[in-house]
Amino acid sequence: MVGSAWERVQAVLAQREEEAVRFLAELVKADTQVLGHGIDGGREAAGQVLISARLEQMGIKPDVFEPDNERLARYGLGNTGHQYAGRPNVVGCLPGAGGGRSLMLNGHVDTMPPGDVTAWPHPPWGGVIEGGRLYGLGASDMKAGLAGMLLAVEGIALAGVPLKGDLIFASVVDEEGGGNGTLACLDRGYRADGALIAEPTNMEVQPAHMGFIFYSVKVSGKALHSSRKWAGVSAIEKAFKIINALEELEKRWLLTRRHPLLPGPSINIGEIHGGEAGSTVPGWCEFKLCLHYLPGSVDAGQKVEEEILNTIHLCCQGDSWLREHPPVVTKYQEGTPFEVPVEHPLVRTVAKAVEEEKGHVKLSGMPAGCDARYFTALAGIPCVICGPGEPEEAHSAGESVNIKDYLSFIQVVARFILDWCGLEE
Repeated sequence: MVGSAWERVQAVLAQREEEAVRFLAELVKADTQVLGHGIDGGREAAGQVLISARLEQMGIKPDVFEPDNERLARYGLGNTGHQYAGRPNVVGCLPGAGGGRSLMLNGHVDTMPPGDVTAWPHPPWGGVIEGGRLYGLGASDMKAGLAGMLLAVEGIALAGVPLKGDLIFASVVDEEGGGNGTLACLDRGYRADGALIAEPTNMEVQPAHMGFIFYSVKVSGKALHSSRKWAGVSAIEKAFKIINALEELEKRWLLTRRHPLLPGPSINIGEIHGGEAGSTVPGWCEFKLCLHYLPGSVDAGQKVEEEILNTIHLCCQGDSWLREHPPVVTKYQEGTPFEVPVEHPLVRTVAKAVEEEKGHVKLSGMPAGCDARYFTALAGIPCVICGPGEPEEAHSAGESVNIKDYLSFIQVVARFILDWCGLEE
């Protein structure tokens, strides 16, 4: 990195710290939640208007477009039928002079719904600042990362530092719905020599994440008055028999599967509903689960799916009612795992930027999944995950981000861009 160029960028960023905090608060105040994991739509436009305006102030004409279900269905990735009217992606490009490596900065503007609003110590869309932290839905996951990347680009542009490689900034929708926003960007033809996704990692550098699959399992029973329970069949009890079998599978996975950067695989039963009343033997029960599995072979997801379905099938074969009335199992969302070698130049360059800013760096893996998988699996683009905010803040009541870490991340991204894209002489 050329010292004088970095010093110019650093001076601009230092002068604009208050503005950086103000913009993040404004972005958090925008309600950008997905509805029904994106199937019922979302409200991302409220945040994308702010992103677009910021790009235009830099002299960058944003590409604003909505994902197209018909085009995305061709990839067969299991996240179909979402509503995208009024939910645009926003992409801005800062062309380089040539001869350098190109880079895509990717972040999602959408959040999950807030849940019980009364459980929040501050309003979900308040953008309240207290004790050195900024509170609000999406503050950590991942509006701080999204805003930080955008403001790093802005700092370089305002400092007049010419890059060799092209720089692409993408603010995407529907990541919480499975990642179709990023998929739509790749389908539109956006490519780069490397990509950074600023999910909350506490600025740990993550070159791997787990795969995930969501299932709905619907179990039928025989409803009767509870006083004659012996003549009925409780769908809830049958559902728990299947759940117990899945828990045994999870224990077997934890005993036999390892990864140097990631925790063991898991199966989480996240929802369960059933029955009509306490006085009625339940005639139906539905539960939903999300499993997380490790990177491995190209067909790792297929093998995991076979294990899940086989476990349910074997459980049902051992029960006379379930054998004749098998549950309906539906996969409604999925994402493959992702992994880039730790010695890859992209990983090393991000780690160097973090170490220069913070004095230390840690490599780890993401236990959840994110859009990084699309870059590597579909486009052959190496990718790394690194962003401000603690992962445990994501999807939590009272979500917040440390302001000092957010401002530090802007510096990390600026360092990374200059090193990766290169500087024109």
